[in-house]
Amino acid sequence: MTFDKVLLFPSPKGNVTDNEILPVEQALDSFGIAHERYVEGTDQQFDAIIALGGDGTMLNASRLAFRKGTPIMCINFGTLGYMSGLENSELSMLSALKSGCSTETRMLLDIRVVRNGEVIASSTALNEAVIARRTDGDIADIELLCDGATVCAYRADGVIFATPTGSSAYAMSAGGPIIDTKLDAFCVCPICPHSLSARAMVFSPNSHLEIINRNQTENNMLLSDGRAVCTLLPLDRVTVSRSSRTLELIKLKKDAFYETLYNKMS
Repeated sequence: MTFDKVLLFPSPKGNVTDNEILPVEQALDSFGIAHERYVEGTDQQFDAIIALGGDGTMLNASRLAFRKGTPIMCINFGTLGYMSGLENSELSMLSALKSGCSTETRMLLDIRVVRNGEVIASSTALNEAVIARRTDGDIADIELLCDGATVCAYRADGVIFATPTGSSAYAMSAGGPIIDTKLDAFCVCPICPHSLSARAMVFSPNSHLEIINRNQTENNMLLSDGRAVCTLLPLDRVTVSRSSRTLELIKLKKDAFYETLYNKMS
């Protein structure tokens, strides 16, 4: 796969300066790859996105990528950069965008909030959906169902629904398993559960997962890739399933999932 024009998506927080972006633009120019910087609210035309920043920037840019159906990669200007395809010292490898490179498909989550039988909010996530109690609220009281059957009830600070991509992020920090990104699966991980028996679980990608909010107050929040979606009311239902859409990650280097995991996380 080759790309003729890319969209540069710098960190929304302004952490990447013009002086840091300029070498990227110069490298693209030297390889004959057209480019322009992201301008919010405009209808820009491009065939790939390059996020410039860390993992947070990648998640922000991924929303645009799966909405437009275009491949994406990230050049790391942050601290961890686990999701990055290149470090900012490896700009010479951008030549593969013109000469030919591969992509890797990642699954996404579709998240919906159902209230009194109606969908009142929805989102799509690359990493995870999180139901979490407010910092000043009561413990979250939530029931998990799979394909309509009750799996367990959690009293916890919340619960995480993670994709393989997100399994090495928040879910890993909460004690969940790391899932190889070549697999399609869900990880459901409670956050600080008040039970010795509560464990993270992995489900088939074809499973239809659902949370019933059993709290009696407006206590819990739903977040999608770190962004607030809505406050949950008593008996709200949150459904999580594999999205029909996917995200294509541009691969310029050898696919070494566990090597990258070790180097970034150790």
